[in-house]
Amino acid sequence: MDKIKQFSFAKCTKMESPYKGDNRLVYHLFVNVKSIPEGLPTEVNPREVNSKKIVYKKIVSGLTSNEDSFFVNNRGILIAAKKVTIDSLNNIIKLDIGNGSDKDNSLYGVLDGGHTYHAIINNRNLIDDEFSEFVHLEIMTNVRNIDELSSARNTSVQVSDKAIAELADKFEFVKKDISNTPFAKKVSYRENEDKPLDAVDLIKLMYAFNIKKFPNNGNSHPIQSYSGKQAVLKDYLNDFDNDKFYRKISPLLPVITNLYDKIEVEMVDAYNEIHQNGKFGKVKGVDLKVNGILSKYYSNKCKYQISQGLIFPIIAAFRALITESKNQLDWEVDPFIVWDNIKPKLVNNTIEMSRSLGNNPQSAGKNTSLWSQNFDAVNTEKLQILINKLRSK
Repeated sequence: MDKIKQFSFAKCTKMESPYKGDNRLVYHLFVNVKSIPEGLPTEVNPREVNSKKIVYKKIVSGLTSNEDSFFVNNRGILIAAKKVTIDSLNNIIKLDIGNGSDKDNSLYGVLDGGHTYHAIINNRNLIDDEFSEFVHLEIMTNVRNIDELSSARNTSVQVSDKAIAELADKFEFVKKDISNTPFAKKVSYRENEDKPLDAVDLIKLMYAFNIKKFPNNGNSHPIQSYSGKQAVLKDYLNDFDNDKFYRKISPLLPVITNLYDKIEVEMVDAYNEIHQNGKFGKVKGVDLKVNGILSKYYSNKCKYQISQGLIFPIIAAFRALITESKNQLDWEVDPFIVWDNIKPKLVNNTIEMSRSLGNNPQSAGKNTSLWSQNFDAVNTEKLQILINKLRSK
């Protein structure tokens, strides 16, 4: 069940997107800081709150200065919401922030202004009773790319998408496992390194194959590997200090990245097997490159640049092939054979789902039904291959 935060506001303005057919909405509110609800998710915010920083102390000072100016001197709080209901008669807002699951917490919550939110919740009791301080809330619904928006807004203090040195110091085992791949020296592990690949790209792939977090029963899926960059990064860093399960996934990266490239290169042929007169380049999320481009990891030639919203629901389905034995992970059947056998079905599933969602690859990339559909297809093919092996003996 979704969590609803209800609180009062002083002023509210609703703004619709300037683009026709765009359902994104933005609400601007002035809210008494004593009305701000506790318990808003903060997982979507890339910056951890540090109450010892000068910036934080200045926020607290401004909040408790009793000058009636906090709402203009502070940048405010940006929130991504699932749904907003405004009661203009009673100046009440109902804020739907999802059901509290990992998936919803990667989509809804405090995107920017985490320090402000933390300072308000923990210091508003210091404001004199005769004074009222207000904060500006900017609330958005139907956010398309949560990570892009979060990164763009978090600029007041330099933020690293890779937790700067922390991640670089916790990536040695991955470096070792990919050392023999052609892309090993193309990965950036530190902020401002000018390299074509980001270490977080590898974390997202490992997250997609995390059978401990997402067991192979098909009941839940690693959708955040596509939609929740910050949540995936936090999961990796937490695992490093605790379960260390990513150390088991890492040796599979050479095959996983190779599979990613095959999907990227061969999607067009797989699509054309079913749609013989189809024009792959006209699929939303697919861009024809006249001069061609190189695939992400192994620099294979390809004609199209394809949205990750169309790739991740396919590649993540192959975690159905992973098995754990003697504290190691391995492929129960060859993933490339499975891909060759059912690639038209996987590609068609994905593109048709995108079309049914308004030709929106971003929505397809977050669609649970699609992830389940592709997972079931891979799992079924795996079982068929295993049955055939038994029969041939």
